[in-house]
Amino acid sequence: MKHLLNSFQTHKGIRGVTFYDDTNSNFLTWDEVFRFLKDFPEGEKSDRFYDRLTETLANYDPETEFLAVRQQKGAVTVELFTRGLG
Repeated sequence: MKHLLNSFQTHKGIRGVTFYDDTNSNFLTWDEVFRFLKDFPEGEKSDRFYDRLTETLANYDPETEFLAVRQQKGAVTVELFTRGLG
């Protein structure tokens, strides 16, 4: 998961989301995420994933927290990590 940690370090303080899987990660800024979500089919915009992602993106602290979306074996999860002390 070194690629995920590298994304967190590189984008500290920038509001956005790291999309990742077991081997790759791709960081999208706030604007890029909403452009991406704008293309979702209308019926899927009420989906729990869409709601959770947009709510978390709007409310997390990019100085101390990191937002990620993981794709693994057909499942997609929204994850919020908090930077450890020290």
